[in-house]
Amino acid sequence: MSEIRDSMRELMGEVLARRDTDPRYRAGVARGLDMMTEHYAYPWVLRFVDQEKDKAAYLRAAGLCAAYRDIPQAGKPLGASLRALSLHRSGKKSLDPADPDVIASRLAGLQGQDLENAAATIRRFLDLARGSGVGFDFYRIGRLLSRWGNGFTEASQKVRSTTIGDYYGAWTFDAAGTSNDNPAGELN
Repeated sequence: MSEIRDSMRELMGEVLARRDTDPRYRAGVARGLDMMTEHYAYPWVLRFVDQEKDKAAYLRAAGLCAAYRDIPQAGKPLGASLRALSLHRSGKKSLDPADPDVIASRLAGLQGQDLENAAATIRRFLDLARGSGVGFDFYRIGRLLSRWGNGFTEASQKVRSTTIGDYYGAWTFDAAGTSNDNPAGELN
């Protein structure tokens, strides 16, 4: 019986392991964030890509992980991290949907974006997180981008709406305010 390979998990694990200690690797992989420079990341990333149609998602996910080595790895959904970041930036104890901050405003349009724009929006979220101490789960960001799809199928729409649901949803936090680590398991 053979095991199914989780190549995105393998890729993100390698990037997390090497991003702090190997500047040449980090610089090459980080260039995968942009279509114009992604070819510099090919030697490091493409060996993990099983299907050509997944190439852009793998390059963008690895590029995000490499470029944001100052953002700690955390085991919670993207929406839960964004919620924590919004609360940290505002100093409030809860979100006010009637008065959305910059994160909520950008998040509102995320599910309608194509892969390139979604990766760019996540990049802007990570820019906002710098210096905050709020962690993000790069494995889940990779999984999210690899399942982004075209936005037309039910599966793609479900994946795209998960982040905003986790941002506003009470299910992402327990009574102590800590992450429940996405009990539905949608993007684990």
